[in-house]
Amino acid sequence: MKGKLLLLLAAVCCCFGGLRAQEAEGGVKFVEGKTFNEALAMAKESGKLLFVDCYTSWCGPCRMMATKVFPQKLIGDYFNEKFVSVKIDMEKGEGPDLHDRFNVRAYPTFLFLDGEGKVMHRIVGGDADAAKFLAKVKEGLGEKGLAAMTARYDGGERDTTFLMDYLEVLDGAYDAEKSAEVAEVLLKGRGADMLLNPRLYGAFLKYNTSPLSESFRYVFSHKDEFYARYGKEGLDRMMSAAWMSYPRNFIKKDADGKVTYDKEGMAAYVEEMKKCNVENCDEIVLLSDINVAEATGDWKTYAANCSRYIKEYGAKDMYIYNWVLRIQKNCPDDAEVKATAVAWMKDRIAALEAEKAKLPPLKEGEIRAMPMMDFSRYYEKLIKDLEN
Repeated sequence: MKGKLLLLLAAVCCCFGGLRAQEAEGGVKFVEGKTFNEALAMAKESGKLLFVDCYTSWCGPCRMMATKVFPQKLIGDYFNEKFVSVKIDMEKGEGPDLHDRFNVRAYPTFLFLDGEGKVMHRIVGGDADAAKFLAKVKEGLGEKGLAAMTARYDGGERDTTFLMDYLEVLDGAYDAEKSAEVAEVLLKGRGADMLLNPRLYGAFLKYNTSPLSESFRYVFSHKDEFYARYGKEGLDRMMSAAWMSYPRNFIKKDADGKVTYDKEGMAAYVEEMKKCNVENCDEIVLLSDINVAEATGDWKTYAANCSRYIKEYGAKDMYIYNWVLRIQKNCPDDAEVKATAVAWMKDRIAALEAEKAKLPPLKEGEIRAMPMMDFSRYYEKLIKDLEN
């Protein structure tokens, strides 16, 4: 029996070993043991583009692409001819620096770079359909790719159809900053047109991120007309998000990691919010103070401001969870700050248990819907880590 088991295991190993060999032979050949700059030099010398698979160890779609898509001959035949390919973990080695350099915001992100390191195309997100993924690659490196469209934009092309197409390309590349810039060019002086053109209005809702832009000011001053034409909920949600997120623009980090905070700019922004009667102005200011403390590494002020937020605006689990993660990662040695974070979580666990106790009993055969995140379980794990 033991001999048969060994034979079976040997057969399985041979089978999987053969599969790996086929994948290595037919799929994408990733260079190994090379730094980013060395791989870039290889690409430049060979006259190819550099393909960079920006991944993390915990990313499910990254693993899917690595095990299901890149091993396919269909992909390998094209990639091995056109690119020097390299995989880089964005959380290890030079990964974090490349993450910042290329503004990687989601995983997986696939970069296609020329020999000078210029981004020719970017794809964010995987696709289990290898043929569809390959089509995205080919399209992106063609006339409607990121590099080609950017060259046309930089060359002064400004017609509406082109700008709308360019916004779609930028959206696919997760380039929110450039999208906001192009959207403002598209919408400049066309506030009234947005009332009559749903596509222009849709571009405003999706891509405008600045409450100080001309298009935002126009819509804000004509809200009732836009409410009547398009409804209230979507516009209010977009405007609230813009007011809330914009203060991050006053925090800058240079290439050396030095952080600067534009206090005067933020003060002027607060005055603008007050002039526009932004309802949650004080909350926005406090969240900005939390972000400043995080950016400057002032963790005692960070924890104090988070505690103040919980007291004044209520405990929001997604906020608390992310605040604690930042403390866990960046402030492991300050016992006082860690104790404050633990107290937030213990209070929330007790509150969540009290909420559960108030739920009406289920009828026979009913099953209660599960929350998207079981925060109590996550909190318990974080408490154990911080207290140890």
